Amino acid sequence: MKFDETSASGDDEHLQIQVPAATKRDLGQRALDTREPLRMVVLRALAAYGVTVPEGAITDRRKRS
Repeated sequence: MKFDETSASGDDEHLQIQVPAATKRDLGQRALDTREPLRMVVLRALAAYGVTVPEGAITDRRKRS
């Protein structure tokens, strides 16, 4: 599989994990506090941990009018 760091969308894949209830609550609270989708909170955390997150991937993909 070819990995293209410049692609922020289009090549996204699903990742499903189970986390402790307290962890999910904390992530949800952070999402509420920052008014960002949970996806953005998780991607920021992964980037802070040193995981490669392509530039432009940490965006709100919800449509706004």
